[in-house]
Order: sequence, then C-alpha cells, then structure tokens
Amino acid sequence: MGARNGHQHVVIIGAGPAGLTAAYELMKHDVPTTVIEKDATYVGGLARTVEHKGYRFDIGGHRFFSKNQEVEDLWTEILGPEMLTRDRLSRIYYRGRYFAYPLKAANALLNLGPLETVRCMASYAKARLTPVKDPRSFEDWTRNQFGFRLYNIFFKTYTEKVWGISTKELSADWAAQRIKSLDMWLVLKSALLPRRKPANRGDLVTTLIDSFRYPRLGPGQMWERVAEMRRARGEPVLMGRSVERIKHDHGRVTSVVTKTTSGAVEEHKGSDFVSS
Repeated sequence: MGARNGHQHVVIIGAGPAGLTAAYELMKHDVPTTVIEKDATYVGGLARTVEHKGYRFDIGGHRFFSKNQEVEDLWTEILGPEMLTRDRLSRIYYRGRYFAYPLKAANALLNLGPLETVRCMASYAKARLTPVKDPRSFEDWTRNQFGFRLYNIFFKTYTEKVWGISTKELSADWAAQRIKSLDMWLVLKSALLPRRKPANRGDLVTTLIDSFRYPRLGPGQMWERVAEMRRARGEPVLMGRSVERIKHDHGRVTSVVTKTTSGAVEEHKGSDFVSS
C-alpha cells in the first residue's frame, strides 16, 4: 500500500467477491476504504443472489468449496452458522436414464449396458495410445483424457448446451481449468474403489467432491453480509456508481470519477486503488 502515515485510504472499484473480500480484509486492519459498485441494487457481482416475488435466484456460483483452508475459514468467519454444509446430488441425463455423478460403477454399467461400456473403454485405450498431439480445443483435450466415445456422450453435449458454442471453439487451456485434475483413471478409481479422504486438502479433485457449503440464503448472502458490516461502520458501499474517468498524476492514480444513476458526478480520492 502507498501511504503509511495515517493518511491511507483505499478506493475499491467493484463490490463483487474480489472487491468486498479486499474491503473486508482492510476493514479488519482498520484501513479506511471506499467501495464503488455500478449495480444500483445488488452487491456480489457474478456471485450475487437476486430476489423476485419473494424468491431468491443464484446468478453465478452456487457451490462453495475451496482446496485452500484459509479461504474456507474466511467464509466461516463472515457467515458463521449461516454457512451450511450440504450433500451433493448430481445426475447426468442421457438417453432417458440418470447417471450418478461422480460416477458409480454399478449405476454406469447398468445404464450404459455392457456393450457400450466396452466401447467406451476401447475408445479410452485408443486415446491413450494415439492422443491428439498439441491439443488446442476442448474437444482435443477431453478426447485425450476420456476417449472420443465418453467425450461425445457426456462432455460435448453438456458443454455446448451450457456455453452455447462448439467444443471445437473452446480452448484446451479452458478445458484443463474446468476439468482440472480429472481424467478417466481418476473417474474409474472413484467409481470402483472405496472413497478415502486425502491427507492433504490440496489433493482433493473438485469435480468429484460429494458435499459442498452453501449460504442459507444463497451465495449473495456472503457479500450482502460484508456490505452490512461496512454499513454498520459508517462506510456503506456506494451503489449505482459507474466509473467515468480515472485521474493520474506522474504515473500514479489519484482519484476515480463516477456518475450516479441520477447523473451526479463524484470524485473519490485515495492513496491506493483496487480494480476488481
């Protein structure tokens, strides 16, 4: 941080998870902050929960799980008993049947049938023997990890429905991030062998977890709570402010100029600035 002489003030652009987490940590160290949010109603950004006719809807992230215990502890610190733990119940619907996910051997075999199971295993063996060299697309990467047949049955249709574009257009790097640490061998081990909790939390495969945490009123409750804490300290999140200009002086940011929904122009000066 810039100032260290008692005149430190941090201006944070965005009241999503990143912006409000930064504000929360600075608040714990008694560093004054100003948080600016474009949305006039909701904090939380892509992790907000919106309300419509008494019902709450999650816009983005809907499961809380981290390999980092420090992050898990932060969530508990903010929400306490309002942060619930729930068993995961996920199903893949394919050809009129529901497949348990993470996969379970008996369920998968019963639904696919012995012939299709053998085809999938043969396809996987072929992919391991003759992988796509230098995979560039989601299709290339997933075929290498699971074989073409399983890719075509599960990953292709699901991914294209969710993201609305061909798996040939999604990058291999994006696939590796979304299906991180998962391949056919891990799926088979998970389906056939008794599950053991890894000694190191970092070794958990996110895609295969069978429980997760969830705020009682939805993900947005986390960020609404941080906003409430700020309000109680006399530092409410400034809602409905769109950034118009960022002022500089000799290579350093000096202030952020915003406009309210009513058209009023405001200038927010600080010693340090965070853009989330």
